[in-house]
Amino acid sequence: MIVADLILPLTVSVCIAVVAAAAGLAMAARSHGKRLASERLLARHQEMSLDLICTASFDGFFLQLSPSWKDVLGFELEELQNRPFIDFIHPDDLSATLAEVDKQTKLGQRVLNFQNRYRCADGSYRWLEWSSQPDYSANLLFAVARDVTERKEAEDILARYHEVLEETVAARTSELEEARWETLRCLALAAEYRDDQTYEHTQRVGRTSALLGETLGLDAKLIALLRHAAPLHDVGKVGMPDSILLKPTELTPEELELVREHTTAGARILGASNSDLFLLAQEIALTHHEWWDGNGYPNRLAGEQIPLSGRIVAVADVFDALTHERPYKRAWTVDDSVDEMHRLSGLQFDPTVLDAFAQLDPYQLAEVPASHHAKPLRAVI
Repeated sequence: MIVADLILPLTVSVCIAVVAAAAGLAMAARSHGKRLASERLLARHQEMSLDLICTASFDGFFLQLSPSWKDVLGFELEELQNRPFIDFIHPDDLSATLAEVDKQTKLGQRVLNFQNRYRCADGSYRWLEWSSQPDYSANLLFAVARDVTERKEAEDILARYHEVLEETVAARTSELEEARWETLRCLALAAEYRDDQTYEHTQRVGRTSALLGETLGLDAKLIALLRHAAPLHDVGKVGMPDSILLKPTELTPEELELVREHTTAGARILGASNSDLFLLAQEIALTHHEWWDGNGYPNRLAGEQIPLSGRIVAVADVFDALTHERPYKRAWTVDDSVDEMHRLSGLQFDPTVLDAFAQLDPYQLAEVPASHHAKPLRAVI
């Protein structure tokens, strides 16, 4: 009886343990089955995915690759796994790729939307866009790449289209500016022809202005602009009547005021464009009759209130006008003209510009022989 009493509990305990073990084994089997099913499902997803899914070691080798790698690059998966993945990267993208790998393996950073080119089996390259995450505990990189070659090609075509469009617009704008510039140059010549039948005054003013700019140490671009803008300094005279412009005697106060309006008229004519050339020409037209001491026109500017371009052209314009004949005056000798220019230094002219003028050959500037004639009947306007 005693033995029976001992055996019965022991038997029950054993049965319970057996049942529990069986239940545990059943649960483990079910869990393992679910894991296997999940792995098969994941593998199936990888097989169907168009993305390039991979696992790589920190040493730079692919360990696992989805079938899409072969579809995109044409290599067998084993060939991709047997060589360092950098062997397949375009040489121009290698340094950037290694930098992104270092961010992950050394700094633990994720990579998002990084792009590089991978070589295909036929020797061509495909653009891939990457997202990647490092796992330090396993020394692995888990990454997904997407073939974006067609998108990159479309972006390149679009960029080239915009580039061609910008070039076309720039060329057309340049043509329009050139046509407008030629029209204004003809207007300036038409205005000049009435009191200078040689057509050469504007060109001499342009050349002298450029030489003054060079002597003053201006940069080459500004000197070139000055050379082309200065000849339009008197374009506003195109609307002046001959009865005033060619009058051989002293002008009345009313006539003088009308003549002075050519500065503002010229500025309006030249003010319809934002190009550097037209802006400089407008500045010159408006300010080349301002005086250093503030007694000029139209705005009675003084000293460095007057733009340097206006101060330069003022010297070039007056010297050329003094040394050449006009309907209302005979020419001065070059020597007398130079003396007059220096007399007006600090009054009409910027002394610094006059210092530059003194370094140039006045006979070359005037393009006249050494002997010349009498003084003008009235002042240069």
